[in-house]
Amino acid sequence: MMLATLVAVLAFFFPIAWFYGTLHTIEFFVYEVVDHVKDNLPVLKTVALLPSIIIAALLILLPLYLIFQYKKLAQQLYWINLVIFLALVQIALQFFFYIPAITKTVSAEPTYSFGVFSPLLIIVFLLLARNGIRKDIRLLKSIDRIR
Repeated sequence: MMLATLVAVLAFFFPIAWFYGTLHTIEFFVYEVVDHVKDNLPVLKTVALLPSIIIAALLILLPLYLIFQYKKLAQQLYWINLVIFLALVQIALQFFFYIPAITKTVSAEPTYSFGVFSPLLIIVFLLLARNGIRKDIRLLKSIDRIR
């Protein structure tokens, strides 16, 4: 879960995609859309990115919180499934809302960067953590049967 938190933090530093148009050069982050050409109108306002920002913050905070809930394994499984769902929502927002909106506005195709893969890496690390927690639960149940 620590690796999932680390990847979620790194998502704030790496762009999701670049858009190279005739009038725009745009860098799309989780929290902002940066136009590197001066005097252009904003492509997306920060308010439109608010759901992405909130989900990205939850993708950082929830796995970090779950690390310290090591005695409550069933609760950890529930919350890990929720965080996986949030990562899937983040992917859906990126590919079905933000990137098409920027592509339509700028008339340029995206060039993807590391940030687009961060929700996928978060999901992979959380699935590995979920499998480990399930093994721990099975081990604890087998120990209880021995008593």
